[in-house]
Amino acid sequence: MSSTKARSKLRDFSSRTSATVPFLLSFSTTFLNSTKPYAQAFYRPILHPCVHPDEARLLTALQQTKATPIKTSQIATDPKLGMNPDKVSRTAYSLSQKGLLTLNKLTDTQVSLTPEGREVLSKGLPEKLFLKILPVSVSEVPPELQRGMGWALKRGWAEKKGDLLVATVKTTPTTPEERALKNPSKATPAELDLLKKRKWVSISTTTDYEITLTPEGKSEKPEAHVNQLTPQMLLDGSWKKQSFTTFSPLTPVPKQWPGRFHPMTDLVNRVRQAFLSMGFTERREPFIESTFWDFDALFVPQDHPAREMQDTFYIEGDAPLPKDKALVGRVADIHKTCWGTWEKSEAEKFLLRTHTTCVSARTLAELKPPVKMFSVDKVFRNETLDYKHLAEFYQVEGIVYDPDVNFKHLLGYLKHFYTLMGFDKIRVRPAYFPYTEFSTEVDVWLQDRSKWIELGGAGIFRPEVVAPLTDTTTEEACPVLAWGLGLERLAMLYYGLEDIRQLYRSDITWLRQRREFT
Repeated sequence: MSSTKARSKLRDFSSRTSATVPFLLSFSTTFLNSTKPYAQAFYRPILHPCVHPDEARLLTALQQTKATPIKTSQIATDPKLGMNPDKVSRTAYSLSQKGLLTLNKLTDTQVSLTPEGREVLSKGLPEKLFLKILPVSVSEVPPELQRGMGWALKRGWAEKKGDLLVATVKTTPTTPEERALKNPSKATPAELDLLKKRKWVSISTTTDYEITLTPEGKSEKPEAHVNQLTPQMLLDGSWKKQSFTTFSPLTPVPKQWPGRFHPMTDLVNRVRQAFLSMGFTERREPFIESTFWDFDALFVPQDHPAREMQDTFYIEGDAPLPKDKALVGRVADIHKTCWGTWEKSEAEKFLLRTHTTCVSARTLAELKPPVKMFSVDKVFRNETLDYKHLAEFYQVEGIVYDPDVNFKHLLGYLKHFYTLMGFDKIRVRPAYFPYTEFSTEVDVWLQDRSKWIELGGAGIFRPEVVAPLTDTTTEEACPVLAWGLGLERLAMLYYGLEDIRQLYRSDITWLRQRREFT
């Protein structure tokens, strides 16, 4: 139906019974939303300008105030009105659609110093404070002046001579940051960007509306109208004498935020779906593991740096070794043969598992080929928390345990897995991992950044890993394809994050508005 015919039919119907028009519009909400361009053209002329009770209250308040134009935030302070600023804005918009007032959008940007910015304003720039301690060796720079050292070197105010830091200038000019800190509200956009980059200012934007009554709005006599048709009205016929409120499907309303999964939960589900579609079976094991399964079973020497306290969370107590004494003996023998030593006490320590590969080791010791297994779960490292490191994070592990597979099959699995994860182009590069040979690193192509990004590792388990676990010789060991990746790194790339900690902060705005993982 053309817009002209639709307009004509609605006008004819309106002339016969004005009370029924609102109901037609109510039933036609979907139609009007889908045909918004011409809906706006004929909606206002055919409706008669009756008002909602909220509109009548607001219009009365505006007519009684002498301060015009007036902001929505100001009129909302009237206790008699009983509306918050958001409701005033919505009601005012509805009245503006009826030609009773005009709205002018006002945007106000507020710039304020952060606590760090106020400290810099009081004490001076970190780079200038750093210059006062020169000359000094790199190792003697106090932690609170480390950032100042970087900026002094970047600005050419200092230089390194061997291990010594020396000044290259006797006096320093007034910097754009210093000028902007004194009066942030008058800073240029470039200066504000610099202050924001150094986290010395916070910028917030507020929106308000300026309301001005039109001549029609000033002369209109507000009259509340009925907004609900009741069964009683239909029975006694009183609906014929009522004025009904009109409803516009074009009136804006606040956005409603439904519940949704945490971004990492979405990503875990996506990985799980990818593996299951490839015919894999999921396996999970406890977070607390023994050093035997976390290190020894994977052919990691007992003096390897990864076992040290600064890298691993150890737990008090002695962990029991597997009940299969022959298995323990085979693992001990391969260590003694290749590394020269193996101590039972080192294999009996409790720890928070450092990777999910220990799940793969348990699988090889318990099952016979062919096996396709994956695990996606949390692991723990004694890391210093910063923008790219966490002490607790998700790791993915997938293995294929089959006598008929080889390195070409591994490349095929990698290609298919990363395609399911949304990456059409991958490449592999030679790498080194303690318990795989061949070993590769997997890069994926990011079109929006126009570059390759390393996203995981892969390889074939060494015979020294497989043989003790499967009770075979190193010559007879069955091939085991393996690959894995850290999920938080993938999440950072997908969501465009610069700080990995953002994934676990209680930032409700970001959690609501972040993109869906598709």
